[in-house]
Amino acid sequence: MIAFDVGFLEPNADDAIVAESLNRFRKLSPEELRAGGASPNPRAVVSPAVGPQESGRVEPGQLPFFNRIQAPVPAYLAVTDVLGHAVTIPDKDGTLRVDPLFVRLGTRDVPALPLAAAAAFTNSVGDVNALSQPTYKLVTAPFSSSRGQGFTIDADGNGLAALRRLIPVESSTQMIISYAGPPSRLGSDGQTFNIVSFVDVMEGKVKPSVFKDKMVFIGLLGASGFADDYWTPTSQGVGKMAGVEIHANAFATLVSAKFFTDQQFPVTAALVVVFSLFTGFSAARLRIVLSALVTLLIGLVYFLGSLKYADSLFDPAGVAIPNLVFPPLALLAAFLSVIVYRVVFEQAEARATRGAMGKYLSPAILAEVLKDPDQLKLGGERWVMTALFTDIRGFTSISESLEPQALVKILNEYLSAMTDIVHEQEGVLDKYMGDAIMAWWGAPTDQPDHAYRAAVTGILMRAKLRELHKMWADRNEPENVSTMEMGVGVNTGPMVYGNTGSHDRFDFTVLGDAVNLASRLEGANKEYGSNVIISQSTLDQMEKDQLVTRFMDFIAVKGKTEPISIYELISTPEGVAPYIPQVLTVWNKAMDLYKNRSFEEAARAFEEVLEINPNDRTAQVYLERCRDLADAPPPADWDGVFVMTHK
Repeated sequence: MIAFDVGFLEPNADDAIVAESLNRFRKLSPEELRAGGASPNPRAVVSPAVGPQESGRVEPGQLPFFNRIQAPVPAYLAVTDVLGHAVTIPDKDGTLRVDPLFVRLGTRDVPALPLAAAAAFTNSVGDVNALSQPTYKLVTAPFSSSRGQGFTIDADGNGLAALRRLIPVESSTQMIISYAGPPSRLGSDGQTFNIVSFVDVMEGKVKPSVFKDKMVFIGLLGASGFADDYWTPTSQGVGKMAGVEIHANAFATLVSAKFFTDQQFPVTAALVVVFSLFTGFSAARLRIVLSALVTLLIGLVYFLGSLKYADSLFDPAGVAIPNLVFPPLALLAAFLSVIVYRVVFEQAEARATRGAMGKYLSPAILAEVLKDPDQLKLGGERWVMTALFTDIRGFTSISESLEPQALVKILNEYLSAMTDIVHEQEGVLDKYMGDAIMAWWGAPTDQPDHAYRAAVTGILMRAKLRELHKMWADRNEPENVSTMEMGVGVNTGPMVYGNTGSHDRFDFTVLGDAVNLASRLEGANKEYGSNVIISQSTLDQMEKDQLVTRFMDFIAVKGKTEPISIYELISTPEGVAPYIPQVLTVWNKAMDLYKNRSFEEAARAFEEVLEINPNDRTAQVYLERCRDLADAPPPADWDGVFVMTHK
């Protein structure tokens, strides 16, 4: 079969010679000519018919229309088996994706050049020739293979009945071309179709076997100045494709039946259901930002997968065009529906809960309660945690020296600053008890370093109090305000945390002997003139030398008979004062003497500590204790335990 993409529209002196050559080709093969026989399978010639130079029009649902037809001159028309139009209709972006299988030229409905060639190739020339008459119509009955050969358009948009098959087209008979590859270049490797030069054929450089049993398209390829090349979906990085090769691609689509078809409705419906359920579930269970990322990822995977699937051009079942409208819309609709519900209802409820409970609960507890409201019930859990208590020294005298408004202002400044430190160290503020503060670490979230966090909080509170001293002094507050001190007690041990109280009113707090001991340690600062005391159990929870401490005493607090070791918390290693190492050396020596009942020598050692740091009130306490014990030695069974008689 031969298909010309060259219009023989004007007469020429050699028309009769070429027409005779074509006529011989139509009737006999070279072997048959040499044998003098006749061919039982006539060959076919397809010639192009084009519209006039003036533009035609394309209206939705109608054939592309041109006022007149330009057909080959009579000499060529006589040896043409079927006419095919060469009209091209690029999309708005200039890319040629479809081929109008029929156009109306004047009063005739003319098949496309590839369709005419496919008719010749499948021995359906007579059928298509008959259809080239003005018989185009939309049929109301569904397509049926029993309708017979011919050209009809299914009213339901199923396709065009031609070539004894159903060709998927739009209502205006435009078929999406399934391009077999990128544009070919003469003489280059990787050609999509076998391209040979017309000059090489004329000069006998091409073997006749190249054309045996082939469909041959003849046209311009690589020639400039003829405006017969177009951008195609496969042109990226290569360039435009010649019109004749576009016809060859459309022909290959028709003959191989590798048609683009819309994604089947059951597949689309299944995708819509799956996308809606999965996106709705993720939007309901995950955070809004994370669920948005999940939705975007699903849409991106579907889009990229659709591109890859649509490029599988040689699927025997054809090439499905993924539905890029309804599944993505299902994603978006499901996501927005759930998010709107969450914002309108759940977030409103959370804001109301947060507003009401935020006045009573710390941020850490509030976050956990909002995640699991069932925590707001009576009961508790037993965990190893760390509790911290603070108290202002001499607050009664301070309150007596200030007006109520001034006292409230000072107290609010103090409590706000200390609370900020608790929250910075991710602690839970339990309650305010006048000027006292209670906090804990280790629950409701797991904090392996809860002891260290609580101890550091005590150090930071002392540093913050010194800043407040300066602010109050600059503001000319009374001296007992700008010099007030605080005590901090920290203890680690088993505690029960949870809700306690009645069914109507309860408190989220921690309970247990370890909590009570932390309160007693805060009070022990008054005995020793110290500021921050931690227990042995708290020190054991931290790494060695993680904080700077010194042993203070064995004590038995009120209500407890078993003595414990307590330590004064001095500072972090990087914040230690230059004289502290020397103080600690002498202090440890003095404590050894004290434990060994060498009270006079211990007193001299504590005096040495005071020479280094005259403000060491704990050393002063021990100096007086050693002098008293030297004057009145303890009994022989003295174990060095100091018994506290008050809280």
